[in-house]
Amino acid sequence: MATLSQSTPSYTIPSGSSWLAAYNAFIEKAEFTRVGWAATAIIVQGCILTPAFLLVMFTFGGGDWQLLTANLSFFLVLVPVLSALPVKYIIPAFAFSTVLHLTLIVMDLL
Repeated sequence: MATLSQSTPSYTIPSGSSWLAAYNAFIEKAEFTRVGWAATAIIVQGCILTPAFLLVMFTFGGGDWQLLTANLSFFLVLVPVLSALPVKYIIPAFAFSTVLHLTLIVMDLL
């Protein structure tokens, strides 16, 4: 005989789980909108961070190594997006590249 009540799945993360479990759950849910995450990463990287870095670098002076580092970090985001890799690879690459760009901008401003 079947039960009349249905249990609803719990979407909350138990308090005893680690941040890695929360991150993995987020990545699994974000895989459905992988194209949106990829487009957002490329747009933010190519239209906001890189031009801002170049403007700051050419205004306040910066070394050639900074330009090389910024270009390589841009390619670090571009390669997983163009190779259609899962979000599990796109988000960490984008986060690392964002931190690197912001660090270089702060270095040039100081």
